[in-house]
Amino acid sequence: MKDCSPETSSPWMSGVGLAALWAIGLLTLSAPNAVAQSVAQRTPNLTNGWTPVRGVVQFNFTHRFDISDAPLRKLTNTPSFQVATGVAGPLSVGFIYGSNSDLVPAYPNEWEWFTRWSPISQDGGAPVDASLQAGWNVAAESFDAELSAARDFGPLRILVAGRAFSHAFYEDTARYAVAGGAAFRLLPWLSIAGDYATLIDRAETERPVWGAGLQLTVPTTPHSLSLHAGNVGTGSLEGASRGSHTRWGFEYTVPITLGRYAGARTPRHVTAERVQNAPDAQPAVLPSRKPDTVVVTIRNFKYVRDKITINAGDVIVWRNADPVEHTVQGDAAGFDSPLVEPRQDWSHSFTAPGTYTYHCKPHPFMTAEIRVREAKP
Repeated sequence: MKDCSPETSSPWMSGVGLAALWAIGLLTLSAPNAVAQSVAQRTPNLTNGWTPVRGVVQFNFTHRFDISDAPLRKLTNTPSFQVATGVAGPLSVGFIYGSNSDLVPAYPNEWEWFTRWSPISQDGGAPVDASLQAGWNVAAESFDAELSAARDFGPLRILVAGRAFSHAFYEDTARYAVAGGAAFRLLPWLSIAGDYATLIDRAETERPVWGAGLQLTVPTTPHSLSLHAGNVGTGSLEGASRGSHTRWGFEYTVPITLGRYAGARTPRHVTAERVQNAPDAQPAVLPSRKPDTVVVTIRNFKYVRDKITINAGDVIVWRNADPVEHTVQGDAAGFDSPLVEPRQDWSHSFTAPGTYTYHCKPHPFMTAEIRVREAKP
């Protein structure tokens, strides 16, 4: 049994130090931005690439419970928190805290400090989404890591992962686990999901992990909700690799965009020589040239190219890479998109030179600007 006296608390500092060193090392690497995931894109026990961008703090609250046998029938709660934020590019750091963990006997307050790096994604043209996670589990005093990948096949998303633990469950030497799962999108906001994991050298007394649930995205919001059942308590790498008894619960995600609270947004005036589609506007006379097409990706509740310059007559295509709906709403009359669903596009041609500012109607903290210059032959 683990000694939980204050004299044995030094691994906490060791875990912070290891996580910090890992983060500093990865800061030297560069890679395309990864999309932060909602629960609709994964399974109850596989995070698989959850990497918020810089300026976003992701908070996931998981609450699971079970009821003991008769005659007592005691309700036992197992809350767990995941908090992470982007550091640079596709790199994030964070922690997982479980206040009623059964990972290590007599050590219910389980902490896992981690960093996660997602260097490639399908949105960037790669065949899979891939991520590497490494961290320190304070309860087990173990350095843990996971290499995971996922691929979309239409509405079906397949997820796999391999895990390694240096001192698993505070009772063994190095151990390894594998995991896999799938999420099937029934509707743009609803998926069904399931997963399975097992220790490679699992003993007869150790149970594999399973999970199944309904994964929901709250329409037009950055939040998502998972209603699920499984046999794990906490969401740490070790906690999701060895099963226990059946628990029921939910997970609610709250991405906090810090820029949203930097100051109240006020609509900006459109300064244009002629505002396209206004009642008294006439299209500019364009020289004979082939118009260009410019793609603006919407990712992590941001227009990734928030200030661009184009020639009159060019077309802008807005591509929604977020798991929720967005719009492109001009601050003045001129252009206004319908709700653009995840993985869908909307385009608009600008024929009148000038400066156009716009925002997302459901998320007005998302703003951007387009400068249209006179086209030259």
